[in-house]
Amino acid sequence: MNATRLVILAGGLPLLFLLAVIGAGCAVNPVTGQSELMLLTEQDERRLGLQAEQAVIEEYGAYPDAALQSYLNGIAQPLARISHRPGLDWRFQVMDSPVVNAFAAPGGYVFVTRGLLAAVNDEAELAGVLAHEIGHVTARHSARNYSQSLLAGFGLQLGTALAGSYGQVLGPLLEAGTGLLFLKYSRDDERQADALGVEYASKGGYDTNRMADFFTTLQRQETLEGATGSGLPEWFSTHPSPVDREAAVRAQTAQWRSRLPAQNFRVNRDAYLDRINGLIFGEDPRRGFRDGDWFYLPQYRAQFRVPAGWTFKREGSQVQMVHPQKAGAILFSLQQGSIEPLAQAFVAKLKARVEQSAEQTVNGLRARRLVATVIDGNQQTQIVSYFIQKGNETFIFHGLADAAGFSKVATTLEQPAASFAALSDQTKLNRQPQRLAVKQISQATTLEEALRSYRVDGKLWPRVAWMNELRLTDRLQPGQRIKVIE
Repeated sequence: MNATRLVILAGGLPLLFLLAVIGAGCAVNPVTGQSELMLLTEQDERRLGLQAEQAVIEEYGAYPDAALQSYLNGIAQPLARISHRPGLDWRFQVMDSPVVNAFAAPGGYVFVTRGLLAAVNDEAELAGVLAHEIGHVTARHSARNYSQSLLAGFGLQLGTALAGSYGQVLGPLLEAGTGLLFLKYSRDDERQADALGVEYASKGGYDTNRMADFFTTLQRQETLEGATGSGLPEWFSTHPSPVDREAAVRAQTAQWRSRLPAQNFRVNRDAYLDRINGLIFGEDPRRGFRDGDWFYLPQYRAQFRVPAGWTFKREGSQVQMVHPQKAGAILFSLQQGSIEPLAQAFVAKLKARVEQSAEQTVNGLRARRLVATVIDGNQQTQIVSYFIQKGNETFIFHGLADAAGFSKVATTLEQPAASFAALSDQTKLNRQPQRLAVKQISQATTLEEALRSYRVDGKLWPRVAWMNELRLTDRLQPGQRIKVIE
C-alpha cells in the first residue's frame, strides 16, 4: 500500500463547522431498527455520495467500457432493490484502477475497481462483493464512520515524515475529495456487511458460498509480490478481516438456503468470463507511466523529467516526488481550465504570500511561474509553482521546501516543470496495456504448462494462478476456461 496515501474528507472543515452548529443527532438504523448517533441526514448522505463519485471519476477515472458498466448495474441494481434501503438512488461504477478493492460511499454510491473484476471468477462472487458493499450503505456504516471522524477532527494523514514537515501545506494542495473511500470499517461492521451480503445475494438467487471463496482468494493476495503503485488501498486495508469470516459466511449461506427452498442459486461463470475478456490489467500506460527518469502522459501527449534519486509515487492523476532526505517535495497534477483562475485559487486556498509572479513560456507553452511563502505558526514553507497551459488542461507543478533550506534544492524543485514538453515519440504514445484473455484448455495439463504454452510472462504466473483460484501445479481438464494476461 502506498506509504504516502492521503486521507482527506470530502467537504472538509466547512461541513464540520456546520454540523457542530447543528449539534449531534440520533437516527434509526434502517437495518437494526435501533437509534444511533448520526450527524448526517439521508440528504447529507446523498450529497456526500455524489461528491465522492465526482472526486473518484476526476481522480481515478471511470473505466471506459459502457457494456461492462451496464453489466455491473444489471447485477447490482436488483440486489439494491431487495435491500433495506431500496429507495436510495443507487449508483454503481467501475473505477479505472488496477488495485483489488470495492468501496461504498453514503447515499447508495458503490465503486468497484477493474482490478477486483480481474480477480473475480464468476457472477456469484461479484454479486457477493456488491451485496457486501450495499450492506455497508444500508447499515449506514460509511455515514457513521464519517460522523465519528468529524467528531474526532479526522483529517490529513500522510503517514510519513513528510506530514510533519509539510502537512499544513500538502493538505490543500493534494485535496482530492476521495477521503470517504479510505475510511476503515470496524470488524463488527464487516461481520454485519457480510451477513447482509449473504442475505441480499441469496435473495437475488446467487450462490453465496462463492462469496466465502472470494474472501479466501483475497487472503491469499497478501502473499503475492508486485504492488500496483496506486494510491488506492487494497481490500483489507479498508475492510479488516473478521476472524472465521469464511466459516460464518458459509453458515449464513446454509441458513438462507433453508429459508428459500424454492430458490435456484446460480454461479454464472461462463457469462462472467465472457464479459471480462479483454479487460485492461495492471496500470494503463496510456494514462501515464514512468520510464527511467521520465514520466509520460500519452493521453495528453506530454512528458516531464523526474529528479534522479527522488522517490516517485502516483495517486490517480497526481504525482508526488520527494527528496531522499525529505528536504523538498514536488507535486504534479492537472486540471481542466485556464492558468489564471487556477493560480489565483491556489494562492487563496493556502493564504500564500506571493513573492514573485511572472508569465513565461515553457518549451513553447504558455505558463505562469509563482514563488510564494506559506506561514503556519513558526513554520515557513516556500513554494515555486508552475501553471502550464496545454490544450484545455493546465498542468500544475508545486515544488516546496522549508524556507531556510529552499535555496539548496530550488533548482531541482523546478526541474520537472522546466522539462515539461509535448510528447511526440510514437513508441511512448502507442504503448498498450496488458489485458485479460480467457482461454479454453484443449487437453489435460497443469496450469503451469498451460501458461508456458500461452507464452505468459513467467513473472506473472503467481498472479495468474491467484486470480484463477488455482495453484501452478493444479491439473486442468479439457474445456476448462482460465484467465491469462496478454
